[in-house]
Order: sequence, then C-alpha cells, then structure tokens
Amino acid sequence: MIDRSPHPVLEAARALARRERLEGLAGATTLAAIAGGGSNREFFRLAGPSRAAVVLHQPEGGREIDSYVEIARLLARHGVGAPEIYAVDREAGIILMEDLGDVHLEDALGTVSPTEASALYSRSLDILVELETSVTESLSRENLLGDRLFDERTLLGETEYFMREFVEGFCPIPIPGSWEEERRFLAAALARERRVFMHRDFQSRNIMLKDARLRIVDFQTAHRGPGLYDAASLLKDAYHPVSSPERRTLLEAFHEKLRSRGVPEERDFSEFYEAFTLAGVQRNLQALAAFVKLGTRMGKPRFLDSIPNGIDLLEEGVRESRVLPGLETMIAAIRKRMRSPRGGVSPRRP
Repeated sequence: MIDRSPHPVLEAARALARRERLEGLAGATTLAAIAGGGSNREFFRLAGPSRAAVVLHQPEGGREIDSYVEIARLLARHGVGAPEIYAVDREAGIILMEDLGDVHLEDALGTVSPTEASALYSRSLDILVELETSVTESLSRENLLGDRLFDERTLLGETEYFMREFVEGFCPIPIPGSWEEERRFLAAALARERRVFMHRDFQSRNIMLKDARLRIVDFQTAHRGPGLYDAASLLKDAYHPVSSPERRTLLEAFHEKLRSRGVPEERDFSEFYEAFTLAGVQRNLQALAAFVKLGTRMGKPRFLDSIPNGIDLLEEGVRESRVLPGLETMIAAIRKRMRSPRGGVSPRRP
C-alpha cells in the first residue's frame, strides 16, 4: 500500500509559513530534498505558486536552531552573504530561509577561465577578511561564541579524529614515535594564532554563487579560533585544489588586505605563509578523517573520492613545513598501502 500522507517537514514548513503570513509559501505543495553535506541536518526546497524557500530541518531543534539563526543574523548585519532568515520554529527544528540556488563555488570554478577562477577565490578571501575584522569585533562587543573556543584541546581532538577514523578504521599503518610530539606541535602552533570568527568549514561546497554574488552556508558550527584555519580550508580544499603558485599569490593579497584593515599582523609574508602551511596540514588531517567517516559509516561514498586529493595536499604541506618527519613517514606508508593490490584500503565495520 502506498503511503500518501503529507511529508512531516512539508506540513511543519507550511504551518510555519501560515503562522508568519509568508505570502506564496503557506500553500506550497512541493518539497524537494537538497543534497546535504556531512551532518544530520536536512535541507529541502519548498516551492509555492510564486515563491520558493529553503527549509532547514534540524532534528534536535532547540539550541542548534538558535545557533544557526544567531550567526546568520550576525553575518547579515555585516553584509556577509548568509541567507536571509524568514521564519523559525525552534521546537519543530524548522527554519524557512532564502533560497541561494544550486551553484556552489566548486561548480563555478569548473566552468570559468583561470583568470575568472582567481577572481572568485579573491572574492572568497574578501569574505574571510570581513569575518576576521568587523565580524570578529562584534563577537567581543556582543559577547557571542564565548563558549565556542577552537583551542589547543579542540585541535588535538582533530588529530585524534584522524587516527580513529582514517588510520585505525580505514588504512592501518605503523605509527612513528614522533607522531604524538608532532600533533601537539601542530595544535600549539595554531592555538597561538589570533582568535577570530572561524567558519570552521570554509570550502568550495559551502560558498554559493547567486546573482553574481558569493554567499556562505553551513556556518552554524562557527567558533572563535585561528583565522588561518579558514584560509587553509579554502586554499587547501580537496574538492577543488589550487596550484601552489596561485595559492601563494592569493595568500599574499590576503595578508596585505588583513594588514590594511588594521589586523595586528606583525609577521612578514614568509612567516605568515609558514603558519598557513601548518594550518593546512591540520585541516587536511581533519578532512581526511571526515571523508572516511562520511563515506563509510554514514553511507555517503562520494566523499571517498576526495581522499586522493586530500593526501596530495597533506603531503605537499608536510614537505613545505620541513618540521614533521614522522607524518611524512606516515604518508608514505598510506600511499604504499593504498597501492597494494592485496593490502588495499577497506573500511573496518563497527
């Protein structure tokens, strides 16, 4: 027997639209799932006769919904392109918000010339400049994200995540004795960076292009943390890698823009780049763990396709840093195991 009952999210979204008198949405009859990323949040496109909106459904509701709305409205006050929030039902875990379309930065980068791609990256970094200056200043004034610190302990948690998901659960390799010292070195180095508004996942699938303007999504887990982490998320992105010369050029401009906005950045560019390199290593370790978890235990195998790029970027950063010999040994072992026809990588089931 076919179940013809209305989708519960559709019913909740229409009820919210009626309550808030959102013209064109209260009578919507179409609810289409939007492919999500790496969380348990669900996104849908709600279509009415003359208007569309995106529905975010957060099963837990409550605090997670509050966080999304609070950060979206903070960003909107500073002209950073978060979607406009139309209406909220925190108990049902529903947000109705602006539809930013389907074109991600990753999509756009694959269709434009190298010059146009460079311009898109530059504009994306301009968003980061805003996040690390005016938005960061608001965090202090308004006492926001005070309980969300991306500190040394959190950074160590990321490398534990890498060991648990990627090494122990996916690609078992020998661990050199220097690993513990090296991961602590990484965490301490990043923890010394100036704390700013940190998106935490500022990569090409979380930046949208609508009406020629760049917009950002998936910001609800923002923290106060090291600014270079977001820059590394964008410019060391396994979904769409940037060449080393292009990355350096973009970072030089980013460094100058931060200084021109009054950021207390006393380092010259070579020192800034060294710190960025370490941030990239940390970020790529986290990303590789996430690709495995999402691709195996969460049933989203497309994320496994990004592992080769992730390993390339990690190796590039480790070699540039020249201070992580144990991790360099681990990468060689990972490559050897992944090439082996008999000892190839296969996930361990829980």
